[in-house]
Amino acid sequence: MKSINTILLAILCVAVGILYVLHFSSKKCDSAASKDCQAVAKSVSVDSFPIAYVNVDTLLLTYQYAKDLNESLLKKQEKSRKELAEKDARIRADYAAYLKMVEAYKNKVATGQVLTQETREKEESVLMKEEARLNKKNQELKDLDQRLNQELFLEQQKLNSQLRDTINAFFAIYNQDKHYKMILCDTGNDNIFFAEDYLNITSDVVEALNKQYKPVQK
Repeated sequence: MKSINTILLAILCVAVGILYVLHFSSKKCDSAASKDCQAVAKSVSVDSFPIAYVNVDTLLLTYQYAKDLNESLLKKQEKSRKELAEKDARIRADYAAYLKMVEAYKNKVATGQVLTQETREKEESVLMKEEARLNKKNQELKDLDQRLNQELFLEQQKLNSQLRDTINAFFAIYNQDKHYKMILCDTGNDNIFFAEDYLNITSDVVEALNKQYKPVQK
């Protein structure tokens, strides 16, 4: 089962490329030194096109709501794992007891203790019923495993959606005062080759997110 952090990275990230354009536009203007080129560069400068970026890894590690959602999912995973482990242990114990029954029956046959056809058929019937019961329990365990995995997957999607909607709503309000034209995301420095430190607004965003977050009291 994938963690909530991994899927959210793909949900939050947007295409990046504006930094590349700004960098090379500036280079061309330096070499050409023309008024037209300088005007174009100014039109896409950081002053007239303010941008910033957020490191998603840091956000997920420090935003309390994201941490709480992840903890909630991990608890459900652990509960499912424990339930499956307990049922599996009971089935294994029953199967071990069944094998002892089979071995005891074989010993009776080998030593001539089962004398009548009726007695033999009766003991074989008991063994067949126990085998069928164990097969049914084993199938039920497999079905339970699939069901719990599906439930966890749906729960993960729900939590991801909640987190995404919360962050999207936050940025809509946050940017009313900041007036950024674009806010990029960075995951482990994979999406941005280079950016000045002042463009990193992660700390400010996390501080604001945590300030507005009010955990539900249990």
